[in-house]
Amino acid sequence: MKSEYSLQGPPFTVKNIMTVNASRPVGYKHTYRCRPHHAFVYTVSGKMWNSIEGRALEAEAGELVFYPAGTHYTSIYSGENTEIKIVQFDLASGSLPDYLSAPCKIILPDAGERMEPFFLPEQGHPFYYLSCLYAFLQQVDENYSRLPAKYRRLQPALAELGARPARNEKVAYYAALCGMSEAGFRRLFREFTGRAPVDYRNELRLERARSLLRSGEYNVSEAAEKAGFSNLSFFIRLYKMKYGHTPKKE
Repeated sequence: MKSEYSLQGPPFTVKNIMTVNASRPVGYKHTYRCRPHHAFVYTVSGKMWNSIEGRALEAEAGELVFYPAGTHYTSIYSGENTEIKIVQFDLASGSLPDYLSAPCKIILPDAGERMEPFFLPEQGHPFYYLSCLYAFLQQVDENYSRLPAKYRRLQPALAELGARPARNEKVAYYAALCGMSEAGFRRLFREFTGRAPVDYRNELRLERARSLLRSGEYNVSEAAEKAGFSNLSFFIRLYKMKYGHTPKKE
């Protein structure tokens, strides 16, 4: 018996894979008038602040950002001992998916570990790096595809809220990350999460505060402040509503 299968090829192919491992001091500044290659940039340690066509995008240790070729932006190394790892590439054919058409944070579990194969000692065969990049792109795509199509526009805001819930940004900031009007963003966000953006952020803050309290290294006021709550009584009230007891009982 003979079995035949038709294998579907990728919507794009890549070439010219390059890697960069860089460490810069605080205050180091670099401007791209037009980035020549597509790039995944992983922040190993420290912090970077990026100004991208009037929009701010921060990347702290453990975060992954994608910059498509042609992006105009300025990066400032704002943390001590900032180290980054970059995987750059060009397209040989086809085009990138829409979610990679603009600079954005990429939600990818174990992003640092997935970057490591690119930086092993010289492998000596170009297929090795091609296989690494295609495997990496597959993981990025599979992770992105877990979001229902209707809600994929929210990915940049969900990534930002998950990474830095303690920041007191206005809802308009998260809407801008997604390229949406504030009203449209609020409506879609509530539809997807069941909560208003600020309530969703408070949930993340409460989870962070609980983790800090259970570590035994922070008292109630310290955990509240570190999680992003400036009003202690408000924090205690929310905490009791969510967990059924005050934070002192953790």
